[in-house]
Amino acid sequence: MTRSPLPLILALSLQACGGQEIPPARPDIILLTVDTLRADNVSAYNPDSRARTPHIDSLAAEGIRFERAYSPISVTGPAFCSMHTGRRPGRHGVVLNIFRGGTPLPSDVSTLAQALKAQGYSTGAFVSGFTLRPELGLDRGFDTYEWPEELQRPGEETAASAVRWLQAQEGPVFLWFHSFDPHGPLRKWPNPKTRRNWERNADKLERIAGYQRVAGISDPTFYAERYAKAVEYADKQVGQLLDALRQTQRMDSAVIVFNADHGESFDERDLWFDHGTTAFEEQLHIPLIIRLPGAQRAGEVQPALISLQDVAPTLLQLIGAPALAGADGRADILAGGGHSVLTGESSHCKEEQGEACAPTGHAGKMFVARDLTRAVVRRSTVAGVVYEYYDRIGDPGERSPLAGSPPPADLKALVDAMADERARMALSDPGVGDLSPEEAAELEALKALGYADGASEED
Repeated sequence: MTRSPLPLILALSLQACGGQEIPPARPDIILLTVDTLRADNVSAYNPDSRARTPHIDSLAAEGIRFERAYSPISVTGPAFCSMHTGRRPGRHGVVLNIFRGGTPLPSDVSTLAQALKAQGYSTGAFVSGFTLRPELGLDRGFDTYEWPEELQRPGEETAASAVRWLQAQEGPVFLWFHSFDPHGPLRKWPNPKTRRNWERNADKLERIAGYQRVAGISDPTFYAERYAKAVEYADKQVGQLLDALRQTQRMDSAVIVFNADHGESFDERDLWFDHGTTAFEEQLHIPLIIRLPGAQRAGEVQPALISLQDVAPTLLQLIGAPALAGADGRADILAGGGHSVLTGESSHCKEEQGEACAPTGHAGKMFVARDLTRAVVRRSTVAGVVYEYYDRIGDPGERSPLAGSPPPADLKALVDAMADERARMALSDPGVGDLSPEEAAELEALKALGYADGASEED
């Protein structure tokens, strides 16, 4: 297969940063994603992480690690729509999961898979969670789009399918692998090795998302250790895909992207071990690593403010393909580009005992605007709209709002604009209504995964 060089500008920028061989025009593009993965639970990002992630760490050692990458929304379907379209949620239109009353990706919004298929790529997606069913619209452009018939499946099964597909392909491929493993309920993972009399405090238990609770245990360490086991399991599946790339002689010529869709809360806020509920650091900060062919620029760390919506524009520019129409994302992050400000949002306000938002549903969304030094959060509460201003230098975890300091006008205007935009979208929360037996069974299953409110599953 004849490979033409990259566009001259990008080629020069890569040579200037690394001085090594530039990628071919149509390298394999491998997208490895782990659902619900906090950046600080990847050991390449945090040496003190409970989870040890040697395979993800190897990508960081051989690639470019983006320190300040963020999702624009803390829930799966809308976040992955941003990754595949290069658009923020308000512009691609998916701001809630479909079963929460959200809409599918509009048919006139182009995806990364469609763009790569037009460039002659074989395209395959292998996803592990029901939130990415074809009804969402991300199947467009994929020759193969495999999703679980059940609500979720182990990443090991998904990885095995992805490997079989990869081994059967010729020519350039675009492969998307998705692990759902760190997503709750955490009861599917074994108890921590350290056995002790775990705390069972009724008041603290109310703060843990109902679907996550195990045997009345309220100690956050118990759940954090189970989460770490889930992350380590997902890391092994990333390793399985990397081994397959080596065995098929694709590793050295591939562009490999690793990232999450969003993070997860631990015990930082009112509600513990959940996501979709806030737009704070722990739910929107994600790991993002790009390994270039030949491990060019290995070990480089980029400090710029980066968004999940930058992934698709960056990959298309890298191979010299036309940009996606309407994309908001930056295509120059490999050359050091970044955003001056990023916005983000929660999914909705949940009916959980530990939540402080109001009203429940989409009207209780939280919005954030953050730059490298500041963050302004717009909360909806029983007392009305509240603004919180954070110093991200002195308080990078956004834990203690500045008392007596009014929010900066520029960031406040951004969060207000997001709230106005959602109001114009005429969103609605689904009612239970008259459910068929199949729908009722699925609703109960959704509760067990924390996707429908009111679940309380305990071993």
